[in-house]
Amino acid sequence: MRILFFRHINFEIQSTFVTVREVFVGKSFALFSKLYVHFKKNKPWGITIQELLDHKIGSLGHHLGCFLLQHKFNPQPKCEDHDVFHVLTTYSTDTADEIAMQFYLHGNGKRSPFLNLALACGLLFYMDKYSLFFTAHHKGSQALPIYLVDYSKILDMPLQEFREKFKLT
Repeated sequence: MRILFFRHINFEIQSTFVTVREVFVGKSFALFSKLYVHFKKNKPWGITIQELLDHKIGSLGHHLGCFLLQHKFNPQPKCEDHDVFHVLTTYSTDTADEIAMQFYLHGNGKRSPFLNLALACGLLFYMDKYSLFFTAHHKGSQALPIYLVDYSKILDMPLQEFREKFKLT
């Protein structure tokens, strides 16, 4: 009976920690991403979801439009490439996968203050996801640099062709 009580308490503590970390990290990312946009120097694409969906089926643009529609997102000016990274790497938008995608990009050679913040949050708050993060970092290090590409110019490229060309498969 005593063991069951302690297991119950342990479960409650762990589930509370998971909830608190999701709220804390999620709110922190939302705040810092708004600030980060102001420091980005690239130009917004000025494209709508419908324009993306009008690209040929199988193209990067069409897949990006589907991704945005599926998650009920709109293209965020100056940060459109972030959603492309989700499409290319197949990492979801939950917090642990967002962090894993940043580990992928770090392994791929990308450096930025926001990326470093995401890595630090992952290492500090997601000890149970280290395997996911290190696998993502390794995958990123095996691929050609995807963070340097101007995706606005290759939205018609077939997604599979891009993945093969940049060794993402």
